[in-house]
Amino acid sequence: MVDAPRVRFAVLSLCAGLFVAGGLSASMAQAAPVPYSKCTVSQLSLGFDDEGGAFNGMSQSGTLLVLRNIGIAPCQVRALPHLHFEDADGHAVDAVRRAPPGMHPGPVLSSVQVMPDAELTARLHWVSGDVYDGHHCISPATAVLDLPGGALRQAFGRHMCAPAGSAQFFDQAPLRPDPVPPTP
Repeated sequence: MVDAPRVRFAVLSLCAGLFVAGGLSASMAQAAPVPYSKCTVSQLSLGFDDEGGAFNGMSQSGTLLVLRNIGIAPCQVRALPHLHFEDADGHAVDAVRRAPPGMHPGPVLSSVQVMPDAELTARLHWVSGDVYDGHHCISPATAVLDLPGGALRQAFGRHMCAPAGSAQFFDQAPLRPDPVPPTP
């Protein structure tokens, strides 16, 4: 009578021995990939792309937040970095991201890797028309994205509205790799 568990163990042991003897050590087989370092302010540039008005209509507006790795090494950034706004004098504007429905305080997301010369994008959306009672609208001069070692600033100047008494002016999607357009 054949002992099936012992036969399986012997076959697996033999295969593992051949695998190691074949030139790949057991330590190499278990090596984990080296994680990318966190992106710093000096490695990234911040911009916006309105995509020719594709986000505009029915008192709504938006843009793509674009982070470009201008450094020489790959790095990683939080998928939902902290975005806030300033007025023309550099003072903070009371405008925060709306939490996604059903998520409190919000989703837990992994960091996103970005290679040199590659871009990450995140959709931003807001109500642009004065459609709420109380006429609660703002036009921040500057968008500020907090990163390790500082912050990136970029002119913003867009009109955003929220219900009276609310500071929740905009939606922010997680960063994702920007697809590379096909070459003709």
